[in-house]
Amino acid sequence: MLLFIDAWDNANGQTLADSATPTSFEKERTLYGQNKTIPAVCEKEVLAALAHFHELEKTHVTFKLQSSHSTLKTKINFWSILNRRDRRKYTVIISTKSEPKLEPLLFNNLPEQARVGILGHELSHVSDFSKKSFFQCMGVGLGHLSQSYLDSLEFHTDKLCIQHGLGPQLRAWSSFIRETMKVENWRGSDFIDKPESKIERYMNPSTIDKEMAAMQPSKGSQP
Repeated sequence: MLLFIDAWDNANGQTLADSATPTSFEKERTLYGQNKTIPAVCEKEVLAALAHFHELEKTHVTFKLQSSHSTLKTKINFWSILNRRDRRKYTVIISTKSEPKLEPLLFNNLPEQARVGILGHELSHVSDFSKKSFFQCMGVGLGHLSQSYLDSLEFHTDKLCIQHGLGPQLRAWSSFIRETMKVENWRGSDFIDKPESKIERYMNPSTIDKEMAAMQPSKGSQP
């Protein structure tokens, strides 16, 4: 989920220092953790997802644990939108508490591959935003007023995630959320008290399979 602009830090937010994280992640942290603030409890999954986003190597991203209705969401920090593209800062909110219906979908309750998949989706938002001009970013903000625009945005973001090599992990998340919530289509946490939508805002497992298959080289093609 993309929440367009973060104008200020939530006072209840928790950003955990990584000084006590296992030394086994030292190599990955050196390769993928530059300008990143990562809570120790999810460092393994965050680094695994970041490994697929080489364009974000020097991008400032803070992963923050806090209570939130949405289980995960990404924000571009307000003032940094005025900076050059390579100097913008982003925050990925990982919810630690939500309403009872969404508790099974909290990051801590997901299988490991599904955790990497949903983080890949959020980092795809960051990657997409990092390529946009100021006016394009403002256009995305205005687009949040339209549910159909958000349907298209999130579907496209899933496609970007697959293009970054995280199709199997995204599929794990897609399958888990549909099996857990007993739905065919998932349109997001804002729709949990509404009748099930026929709109595929986030890709279904079968759609992810088709996207991955389309990316495979055809038989007989030259390497």
